[in-house]
Amino acid sequence: MTEKELIGKIRLLGQIKPQKEWVVLTKGRILGEEPAFKERFSFNFFPFLKPAYASVIIVFLFLGLFGIYNSLPGDLLYSVKKIAQKSQAVFVSEDEKPAFQLRLANERLEDLTKAQVKNLAPTINEFQATVSAAAKNITKIDATTSDLGVIKKIVVETKKLEENKQKMESLGMVLEGKGTEELDNALAKMVNSLIEDLENRSLTEDKEEILAEMKELAEEEKYSEALELYLVNQ
Repeated sequence: MTEKELIGKIRLLGQIKPQKEWVVLTKGRILGEEPAFKERFSFNFFPFLKPAYASVIIVFLFLGLFGIYNSLPGDLLYSVKKIAQKSQAVFVSEDEKPAFQLRLANERLEDLTKAQVKNLAPTINEFQATVSAAAKNITKIDATTSDLGVIKKIVVETKKLEENKQKMESLGMVLEGKGTEELDNALAKMVNSLIEDLENRSLTEDKEEILAEMKELAEEEKYSEALELYLVNQ
């Protein structure tokens, strides 16, 4: 069975329709009506006889058996795992998207460090694409007026990303490319906007020192550290 066929069969399980008895019981519970004893007894004590419940049980047994969330690049169910992770994006606000996308990128890197297969190119490409998407969303953020919590999440995921990249490089895999370059540029833009904002303010001596440190870190292209310094002193 191919991966595409497998995903198709999982989707078919969700199309199984419940029996009339289950519909009547559910309606009764919503309306506060008491179902007949026979219906209530058979439903509560023999749920495995109902197709709707059987389909759910089959899905959970199936997922548990194959360990979707433990699958790695090259595994049959790895694409299902990625779909499940990406589906969480519907619950994420626009401001939170960059941090969410960076978290996905981190998960791809963590999968790569655990994988023991030769053909890792698709996952590496997806990592780069996810980082690129995060970078584009970061450029839309006005750091001088944005919620500090949003910036903090970006910093946390960026620092984690840097750590995971170092792990990959220690394994002999270099991940520099378009996505990572775009992220550096986006973070540089954010740091420079904050520096410019601070330069236009009347600062205390302590704040002047912080501004000077941020400039040094920016020159060294340590953007996440510059942002972290800014956050700590707000």
